[in-house]
This record gives sequence, structure tokens and C-alpha cells, in this order.
Amino acid sequence: MKVLVTGSSGLVGRFLADELACAHAVTLLDVRPPHRSDLPYLEIDLLKAPDAKKNIREFDAVVHLAGVPHPLERPPEEVFQVNTLGTLNVLEACAANNIGRFILMSSESTLGFAFSGERMWPQFVPIDESHPTRPQDAYGLSKLTAELLCRGYTRRTGIRTICLRPPWIWVPDAVEVVRYRELVRDYEKWSKNLWGFVHVHDLSAAVEGALHFEGEELHEVFFITAAENWTGVSSRKLLERFYPETQQIRGDFEGAASFISSMKARRLLGYQPVRTAADLVGRQQAAMFDSK
Repeated sequence: MKVLVTGSSGLVGRFLADELACAHAVTLLDVRPPHRSDLPYLEIDLLKAPDAKKNIREFDAVVHLAGVPHPLERPPEEVFQVNTLGTLNVLEACAANNIGRFILMSSESTLGFAFSGERMWPQFVPIDESHPTRPQDAYGLSKLTAELLCRGYTRRTGIRTICLRPPWIWVPDAVEVVRYRELVRDYEKWSKNLWGFVHVHDLSAAVEGALHFEGEELHEVFFITAAENWTGVSSRKLLERFYPETQQIRGDFEGAASFISSMKARRLLGYQPVRTAADLVGRQQAAMFDSK
């Protein structure tokens, strides 16, 4: 399959492109230099619609990661513009050039918890795709808008659009691993994140499933998470301590189960998360709070 990966020079994009290149003819796209020279590369500013429409052609699928990855270091207007207009321009290029599959790297930030300005709590756990989306920040709003764009283009053109909503994507990078260990140590500070993560290799497997998905619905949204939270603490204990307002528990929520369910992706994409926080930070540290 001929696959274009946008945002391929980013931290996650590099790992994802490398994994996909093992099975597909991958082309890289970014405004920054490519991380490898043996794959075709397009240097395109996706905010320039004519450039996107001219160059994004003759692909079987586009995996769209390009954009601002969080709202903390850029003005909100820039975050929203880059993420929404870039998505619009790539979708328009796909429509103009008969590319039949578009995979959006959305985010669990569409739920609204991570960057909320007021206290929020899950209506139920584990959260699934039926949970309300209530973002207040430019990043979460941009991702939810991008999903709406996908739905609209599916209705208008018949393109298959698949929106993947990962939480924090963890990668096997030495610098990042130091940060992850700090997160585990200071887990009490990260309740708004719901302690959610996914290993980039598991995310790659989900993208692979999305590339081959032939479900009845042409537009779908999936949460893609690890099976467990990254604290090593019982999820029910976390719920009782940090979200006592949440009383409704649906299905399996035992042990360190993720607050966000990926059961839909397991059922329809064949997704099977196998990596845990311990695979990156070490088993001893990942379980250090079990007794609390």
C-alpha cells in the first residue's frame, strides 16, 4: 500500500513512519528535514492549500499527524489554525486526487479533561466513544473540529475517514523515558490526564488496523490506549481519591485498568495493546505505588 505520513519528522511521526515502512511504500511529509534519507520525502507547508493539492496524489492512504501536538507553547489561535486548516487542506487534496482513506491522529483531549479550566470528572468509567466530548482549550477543540471535518468529507465524497484518539503517546527515547519516570513518581499531579498512555508501537499496530479496516461505516472514531494506566495504582483507588463524583462503573475496571477503553478498536480494528508502562520505565518503578 502507498501511504503518506504527514508530520513524519515529529517525535511520534518518526517511529510511526519507520514501523509502517516495514510493510508499506511510505512517503514522508513535513516542513522539517526527514529523519531518514531512504524514503521519498515531500517538504510541504500544509497551510498552503495549492501545494497540498498538487503534491498529495497517487497514494492509497494518508496518515495525518502533522500539527501542533499540545497547546502549552503556542498561542491558542495558532494551535487551532494549524491543526484545523492543515487537516482541511489534506482532506481537500485527498478528495481532489481520489485518495480513498484518511487516518487522523486525533486525541483523547477531545474529552476535555487534560486542559480543562474547571473541575471535570468522567460520567462513567471506563470511558468509551459514547462519552461526551467537552474540550475548552484550543488543542482539544482543534482535534474535535478535525474529526468533524473528517465526517463531513466522508459524507460529501465517500472517503473513508478513521479518527484515532490516543492519550499521551510514549516512545522508547532516552530523554522521554526520563520524563516518564518523573510522571510515575509524581502521578498525583496528573489526574487531569486520567493517567492514560499508549506505547508508540501499539499505536502503530492500531494504524495498521485502520489501513485495512473495511467496516460498514465509512467514518469511525476509536480510542487507542494501553490496557493499563501508567501509575501502577489500582484504578478504583484512583477513582475514589481523585474522582469521587464518578459513580458509574461499566464493565471491566479491575486492577490498573485504563480509564479509557479501547474495546471498540479491539473489536473492529483487531487492536491488541501489549505494552505497559513497565516496558519503558522499568517494572519496579511502575509498581512502586501499588500499596497506596
